[in-house]
Amino acid sequence: MKICALIPAFNEAPYIAKIVEETREHVAAVVVIDDGSSDGTAQLALAAGATCLGLQVNCGKSSALRMGIHYAQANGFTHVITLDGDGQHLPLDIPAMLRVAEETGADMVIGARPFARDLMPRSRYYSNTIGSRLASALIGCEIKDSQSGFRLLRIDKLSKIKLRSQRYEIEMEVLIKMAQSGCTFAHSPIHMVYFNDDAHSKLRPIRDTTRTCLWSLAYLFLGA
Repeated sequence: MKICALIPAFNEAPYIAKIVEETREHVAAVVVIDDGSSDGTAQLALAAGATCLGLQVNCGKSSALRMGIHYAQANGFTHVITLDGDGQHLPLDIPAMLRVAEETGADMVIGARPFARDLMPRSRYYSNTIGSRLASALIGCEIKDSQSGFRLLRIDKLSKIKLRSQRYEIEMEVLIKMAQSGCTFAHSPIHMVYFNDDAHSKLRPIRDTTRTCLWSLAYLFLGA
């Protein structure tokens, strides 16, 4: 496997250098897609050893990831691993995800968090568990963490689907469209990281989960 890590980032200056440095230990290349940051995120990522792609204005996570996927396709990588730039995903979990990919041959390995009610903010617990149950029902197989952005994916399978989403709904869009094309899924346990009872993530659990559910129905039934 020739793996490129893709890290979409919007104003992640406090965290991005450490994430880049730790991720570089496990993959062939780290690509940070700067989504219109104004805090020097791109410069810090470059200094830490990442290739940096840039969007001049904030376009959303999906737009940033699509740019990163096009880069990986054009540069001969066999897989991409996606993770967030806010410290919520730990690069130390990458080796286990690689092992699962090698052992199972899955087209996508999903980094699955342990949904322990007493360890998570209530809104995130319910948005994630409800979202994962919906995803499992729509796709027809168990998806343990539908909103996880920590994933390992085969480029040749990604290249066969057309991604249209703009923001956080990309996780469900990829799941649904890869399932429709006959792809296989596996899960790898990852750490769950919260800070002061919350995550650094910019996702808004109720609003963004509702948006994702509506878009999921459109992807599945309307061919969006």
